[in-house]
Amino acid sequence: MTTAPQVVALCSTGLVKRYGTLTAVDRLDLDVRSGECFGLLGPNGAGKTTTIEILEGLRTPDAGDVEVLGHRWSDNGRALRQRLGIHLQESQFEEKLSVHETLRLFRSFYTRGRAPEEILDLLGLGQKASTWVGKLSGGQRQRLAVGCALVGDPELLFLDEPTTGLDGQGQCRMHIVDLLSLNA
Repeated sequence: MTTAPQVVALCSTGLVKRYGTLTAVDRLDLDVRSGECFGLLGPNGAGKTTTIEILEGLRTPDAGDVEVLGHRWSDNGRALRQRLGIHLQESQFEEKLSVHETLRLFRSFYTRGRAPEEILDLLGLGQKASTWVGKLSGGQRQRLAVGCALVGDPELLFLDEPTTGLDGQGQCRMHIVDLLSLNA
C-alpha cells in the first residue's frame, strides 16, 4: 500500500528581511507540509514575527521566495487570503461591537467558512456572545482573536503568540481547539 505524498503548505527559500543595518531574517529556508503543526521558537527580537508576517503576505521580503499553498503572493493574494486564517501578535477590535458581531464581521470577509455560533462554542465564549468586546478579559479577547482566525475555515492557520494572556483553563481550551479545528 502506498501513501500519497504530503503537499507542501508553506515554503520559503533564501528569505531575507533587513531593517536598515539590522538583518531580522537571514536566508531562511523552510518547508511545512500539509497537516503539520510547526512552531518558530526564539528569543525576543529573533525575527519570528517578521518571518510570520512575510509568510502571511503582510510584509515584503528583501530577498528570497515564498510559496503558500502552492502560490506566490504576487499571483493572486486576494484568493490566497481566502484560504488562510491569521492571528496577529496584537489584535485590535472595535470595543462597542459584541463578541458575536465581531465574529460575524470577520466571517463576512470570507466566501465560505464556519458559523460564528460554532466558533463561540468551540472557544467557550458562548455565554459572552452579546458582551461588548471592550468588556472582555485579556484571555477572552485572545480567544476571540483565535476565533476570528478560525471563522473562515482556513486551510492554513497562522498563530502569532496565541496563548499570551490566557489563563490555564484558556490555554487548555486552546489545545482542544487546535485538535478539533485543524483536524475537522
